[in-house]
Amino acid sequence: MPGRFSLAVPLLLGTLFAVPLLINPGAFSSFDETYLSPRLWLIYAIVLPCALLLLGHFRVSWQLPRMLLALLGGFLLWLTLSVLVTGAGWPGWWGQTDRADGVLMHAVYILLALCGWRLGTADPEWRPKFSAALLIGGGLLALTNIAQQLHLAGIANEYALSGVAATPFGGTLGNRGYMGGALALLLPGSLWAMSYVPARYQRAAQLAVMLVAWGWLGAFTRGAWLAGALGLGWVAYFGRPSRQVWFPVLAGILAFAIVTPLYDNARQLSLDSSGGQELTDNSGRTVLWNSALYGIKHKPVFGWGTPALHRVMSVRPPLDLLRENGNLNVTGYRVVQQNSRSAPIFLVTYQGGKKERVMINNVDKVHNEYLDYALTYGLPAALLFVTLLGWAVWSGRTAAPGLSAGLIGYALFLCTWPEIIRFAPIAWFMLGLSLAAGARQNQPGIVQDHVDPQGIEHPA
Repeated sequence: MPGRFSLAVPLLLGTLFAVPLLINPGAFSSFDETYLSPRLWLIYAIVLPCALLLLGHFRVSWQLPRMLLALLGGFLLWLTLSVLVTGAGWPGWWGQTDRADGVLMHAVYILLALCGWRLGTADPEWRPKFSAALLIGGGLLALTNIAQQLHLAGIANEYALSGVAATPFGGTLGNRGYMGGALALLLPGSLWAMSYVPARYQRAAQLAVMLVAWGWLGAFTRGAWLAGALGLGWVAYFGRPSRQVWFPVLAGILAFAIVTPLYDNARQLSLDSSGGQELTDNSGRTVLWNSALYGIKHKPVFGWGTPALHRVMSVRPPLDLLRENGNLNVTGYRVVQQNSRSAPIFLVTYQGGKKERVMINNVDKVHNEYLDYALTYGLPAALLFVTLLGWAVWSGRTAAPGLSAGLIGYALFLCTWPEIIRFAPIAWFMLGLSLAAGARQNQPGIVQDHVDPQGIEHPA
């Protein structure tokens, strides 16, 4: 569709999918110099202007539902009020230094959701455009994980001392959990996107889907595995793709099954602690979740402000923190550090006289985004976020089942992992697209998609 700026759509899609790929591979004392700082420059200096360019690109008038405007505006307003009421100051606006996901970043997220809505309602050809970007971006991102599976690449800035630590199989996202979450978000969409790729590029599209499936499993993250599986089940039910569309996914699963034992990549998981990490072990999240529930109970309206988790831990009884952290048979303790800016540290004495210095889970996010929103900004913020995400999932379930499936997988992923700027901008853009697809489907006079005899969707 003609508009004011011919490159507006490809510029935004290109820079958006570049966010998960961009790192600074040099040697620094902090992981954040490698995995966070370059993305902040990209988002604020390039993605943000491209988003504004896209919003001004289309000549057709805006058709923004009042409910969507109220939800997005109310969400941002509540975050702002929370920062003001809790006195969080600059950390509230910017976020923790190792996260940078404060109110300013959420304003960008909301802008990207509006861009998704604008593209999905104003451009009838948005599906092939977004599909190409998704397949290229997803395939390239998966390759950074696969290179580590094949021992062709190591961990960038592996020996840094601070920041959000990088792990094996994290690729350009650093942490394998983030990699798994990003690919779980993109996998159902990539399967659906093949329907909108020209026949001459189908082989390349199938390769991209295979790589995304392979990388998703190769992140070795239980939460991401469940999220991706839910997304695939969702797109299978609502998208009804033909059997041949699943072949690239099966090829990715097969590649993972062959490479994992061949390169000794397997993560040790068992039903009990005798054979490695227990399958149901939550990796120390108990103390995080219980601290969040404690904090929400005491400040449910506007939350605690950033850094919420550390603020709550600073007022909780030390013995409760130690017990939830897995430190049992404690006979005494001495507080080494317990303040509102960092993780608590205790000098613990056990039965028998043994002493140990214990830090209570040195992370600053709850690792459940719904609890984290409620703890930091209050229950209304969490409810608004859940409403937005749930509406996008349901709205796009038949109009854009790949997007809807990716978002429901993302929703499950956020039950055990935080929302991070390393790929959250894509999720918020997909949220807007999914809402737009549902709205277009329900509007009279709009040409709908149809399904060919092979069960693959095509624009009419």
